Amino acid sequence: MTTDTARFKYTINGKNASTSDPMPTPEQILSDAGFEPADEFSLIQRTAHGTEATSSDDTFDLRQGPVEFFAFPTGQAYELRINTHSVWWGTSSIEIPLLRDLGRVADSDDLIWVRDDGLVTLKLTGVFELSGVGIEHLRTHKRQPPAHCYEYFVDGTRYTTDQAQLTGAQIVAQLPSWNPENSLVLEGEGHDPDEVVHATTVVVFEGRKSPAHFTVVPPATFGGGM
Repeated sequence: MTTDTARFKYTINGKNASTSDPMPTPEQILSDAGFEPADEFSLIQRTAHGTEATSSDDTFDLRQGPVEFFAFPTGQAYELRINTHSVWWGTSSIEIPLLRDLGRVADSDDLIWVRDDGLVTLKLTGVFELSGVGIEHLRTHKRQPPAHCYEYFVDGTRYTTDQAQLTGAQIVAQLPSWNPENSLVLEGEGHDPDEVVHATTVVVFEGRKSPAHFTVVPPATFGGGM
C-alpha cells in the first residue's frame, strides 16, 4: 500500500533523486530533482540499448525500480544510432566511454563511425562530436586481438616481426647490408649448439624462452655462405 511518505527513486545526470508520484511526468521528474523551471530543460530517458527523448505527456512507471534520466537545457536534440538502436543526446558532444555505456557496447568490441567518406574506428577515450545534420550512424565490430610482436637480434641490433617464424632469407633481407659470402649463425638456447642459418632454414620464434640472437660471421672465420 502506497502512503503519502512513499518515495520512488530514479537517477538523473548520475545523481539519485526521488518523487512521491509512482507515475511521474517529465516535468515532475525535473522539478523533484531540482531542475527548475522545468520547462527550460529537456529530459532524455535511458533505454535497454540507448536513450530516447521524452515528451511532456509521457509518464514513467517507477514502481518496478529506478529509471535513469538525463536533463539538458532546452535546445537542439541530437540523434545517433549504434547498430539499430537510437541514442538521443542534448549537447553537441558526448564522452566516448559514456556513449559506449549507453549503447551497451561490449569491452571486446570496437565502435565504428560510418561516414560518407569511409569507416572510422573510435578511440576508447575522448569525445565524439555530433554535427546536428542528420543521424550519425555507428556500428560495433569485434576487436581483433593485437598482433604478437616477436623480437630478435642480429649482432646486437634489435629487430621485430609479427610472424611466428622466418626463413634465413627473410631475416637477412631486413639487414641494411648483406654480403652473400657471410654466414648467419643462430646462437643455441641453453646447452643447444649454435646453428648455421641457410636461406631456406626456418627459424621459429614462438615458444622460445628468450629472443633469438644471430651473429654474422665473415667467410674467413666460418666457411659456407647463404
